[in-house]
Amino acid sequence: MSTRHLVITGAASVALSLGLCAAAWTFWLKPPALVTFDLKGTMNAFIRQSAKMSLDDDQRHQLLSRFDKSLTTVTAQYAEAHNAGVLVSAAAVSGLPDATPEIQARLADAMKGNAGGG
Repeated sequence: MSTRHLVITGAASVALSLGLCAAAWTFWLKPPALVTFDLKGTMNAFIRQSAKMSLDDDQRHQLLSRFDKSLTTVTAQYAEAHNAGVLVSAAAVSGLPDATPEIQARLADAMKGNAGGG
C-alpha cells in the first residue's frame, strides 16, 4: 500500500470513530437533564392543608408517612420518565426548568390514590 492509501484509510477510520462516538454520546451516554422542584413550598402547602384537618397524633403520623413515601416515589418516577435529575429550587442558581407543577399534580394524585390505604 502506498502512503496515500494509508493516510486516506487512517483519516476515514478517525472520521468513522468520531462519528460513532458522537452518535453514542447523543443516544446512549447523554447525561440527564436537570430540573428544579420547590420542595419547601410543597411541604409548606402540605403542612397548611394537614393543619386544617382534625387528626389525632397517630393519624397525623400516618398522613405524614404517606406523604413522605408518595413524594419520594413521585419524584423518582418523574426523574426516570424524563431522564432528569431533580434539584430542590434552592440548590439551583437559575436557568433550569421548573418541574414543580407537574410533580405536585402527580403527588396530589398519589395522595388521593393512597387515601384509603394506610
